[in-house]
Amino acid sequence: MHPLLQQAFRHLARVPVAYALLAFLTARRIAVRGWSMYPALAPGERVLFDALAYRLAPPRSGDLVLALHPARPRLRLLKRVAAVPGDIVAVRDGRCWVNGRLTGSAPYEPDGGAPAGTVLGRDEYFLLGDAAHRSTDAREFGAVARSAILARAWMVYWPPGKVRRVS
Repeated sequence: MHPLLQQAFRHLARVPVAYALLAFLTARRIAVRGWSMYPALAPGERVLFDALAYRLAPPRSGDLVLALHPARPRLRLLKRVAAVPGDIVAVRDGRCWVNGRLTGSAPYEPDGGAPAGTVLGRDEYFLLGDAAHRSTDAREFGAVARSAILARAWMVYWPPGKVRRVS
């Protein structure tokens, strides 16, 4: 193998390690309060959020994120991205629908968040809690701007017996 190619591979091998170290050092640490994200997250668990994740790529459907409440910007929310820009969202019959598909299994409030057929703008995200009956989320305050999404959940680091990567 050519020496320049070998050197390039050695440098590329260091990138994931460097990114992981930088992400850990810049991570936001949040204690879970409330049951809105149960069973993914339970009260008392502590979560590291990757503050660099969305500098490289936009939030994706299914990501668990740390976001600012649109009406109360000092309030941070832990929610799942249910819909991304361009998706069609509707909350009807006690359920949330994205692009004609039912999301989640728990019923939502029938008259919240998005009238039938709302298309998210190019900078809008629809955030929902996993435990619908215990969650203040986009059903109440509507879609949030990309700028309100601060970080992506990375791992639960406390309590010791519950350490895991968040997916």
